[in-house]
Amino acid sequence: MATSNQTNTNFSVEDSILKRSTLLYLEDDETIGQETFSIFEKVFGKVYFGKDGQEGIDLYNNHKNEIDIILTDINMPNVNGLEFMSEVRKLDFEIPVLIITAFNDVNILTRAIKLNVADYIVKPMQLNSTLKILNKILTNRHNQKLVLKQQNELQIYKEILDRENLVSETDLKGYITYANDIFCKVSGYTKEELIGANHNIVRHPDVSPKVYEQMWQTIQNGNIWKGKIKNKAKDGSAYYVKATVFPVLDEDGNIEKYMASRFVVTEDEEEKHKLKKFIMKQKSDQIKHEKQLKEEFDDAVHFAKMQKDEQVAKFIHELNEQIKSLRTKNADNKGRIISLENKLKEALDKNDDLQKGYQIRIEKLHKTSVLAVENYQKIKKRSDIISEKYEKAQEGIKTFQGYIDEYREKIKNLEDVIAAYEDKFGQLGRLK
Repeated sequence: MATSNQTNTNFSVEDSILKRSTLLYLEDDETIGQETFSIFEKVFGKVYFGKDGQEGIDLYNNHKNEIDIILTDINMPNVNGLEFMSEVRKLDFEIPVLIITAFNDVNILTRAIKLNVADYIVKPMQLNSTLKILNKILTNRHNQKLVLKQQNELQIYKEILDRENLVSETDLKGYITYANDIFCKVSGYTKEELIGANHNIVRHPDVSPKVYEQMWQTIQNGNIWKGKIKNKAKDGSAYYVKATVFPVLDEDGNIEKYMASRFVVTEDEEEKHKLKKFIMKQKSDQIKHEKQLKEEFDDAVHFAKMQKDEQVAKFIHELNEQIKSLRTKNADNKGRIISLENKLKEALDKNDDLQKGYQIRIEKLHKTSVLAVENYQKIKKRSDIISEKYEKAQEGIKTFQGYIDEYREKIKNLEDVIAAYEDKFGQLGRLK
């Protein structure tokens, strides 16, 4: 195999994925193989080198859990490159394999495409271009793995939400396409009643339409909406939820549906309302007590002015005792109000902490989904480029094959002319 002496490359490998990857490299030419292997060793994290397809099969079987990418020549003794690829594909159809071949190997390229070849390098191999191709392929493969990992995380979050919250999905017009068991239990509707119904089936008339308008505007713009909503169950009773609604994107980044996840805060809301009502009553009673105290004091002073000294002293004493009693009662009420307000604050803080933790999970879920779509689009774009490259190569191969067939036909015709000439004039006439 011929290779370029292009050892000085403008391709930076220090920060590339090559440094974290393992290459299996097969080349039967010892001189070229050792020269290229010494360069690859500096670029890749690890390189396994074999001189023919059989060595390649042995190396792959022994280190398949380490190897990230394969670069192999086609024309090799014992086992050639295509036979080697066939053995690898029996174990792993996805690991990227690049072949080094001549452009006019039409049958080889066709068979290699069927074996899911990642790309091909045309002889003589240019190291700079080859490293760039290897880096792109490994980067795309890394992104593919990242997408799968994120999709798994997405599924895990969905399962968590499904166990702990009311979960529903709607189409772009707001019609319910999925409802989990908790949503059915809290709302009082069966899945059959919910699926296909518009989500406003649980809308409570107390909630302003502007709230829903703002929610729809937010999620239609691709953002997350969150807030507290009062809903109405099938039996007419009200229940409160803290909701998070976000769009779910398809492969191309378009919104394909909406997902809503909510947790019930009805008990917290009812307790909060009760506490607020009780605190207001205590504060009202406090005002009444203070007003009563002032009125009794004014009456006592007025009465004292109308009486003799002994009676004044008695009234003053009774008044002081009554003031002490009212002040004690008022102080107790103030303490109770402070305690209740602290209790209310603790309940609200606890509820807010739950909501924050829940919101973090939802936002991570949405971020994971968006990132997965972005990476998928990068992979898809790269796949489209490779497909286009293959198509152009196939067109070139067909054109080239046409020229070959044409020249073969001309050679055949020439051979027929020579044979006819020899038959007519003999070998001597030919020599003349």
